Amino acid sequence: MFRIFAALACVVGLNASPAQAQQLMGEYLTWLGPRDIVNSSGTPLTTFGAVLAQDRANFHRFGKRDDYDGNDPFFHRRDLRANLPAYYRAGQPVARYIFEDVMSGRGHYVFVRIFGSGGRIPHVNVYEGAG
Repeated sequence: MFRIFAALACVVGLNASPAQAQQLMGEYLTWLGPRDIVNSSGTPLTTFGAVLAQDRANFHRFGKRDDYDGNDPFFHRRDLRANLPAYYRAGQPVARYIFEDVMSGRGHYVFVRIFGSGGRIPHVNVYEGAG
């Protein structure tokens, strides 16, 4: 009986999805305000993921930091910032009222959680930040 259980446990372990192995790799708080909804050329951004990427570019590359912008452990790297829209799309959508506040230019304080494993980021989730 023990051998059957052990064999089943091995099969189940081999079929485990990568999502089960994902862990919290980092997190940060930031203000998504009016300067984050336009790209560096001044063109309005149309997706929430693009706003997240611009916020991190403003923070790391351009030094345009809002009072409530926090540091993060990954997005100082340009390639990871460029993938932020895809990471966001793969995660849970942000609450509608946060999306509307940010995209209208009113702004909103958000908490971003970065998930993955082995240094690979498959998704981020965005929540209301505590201010």
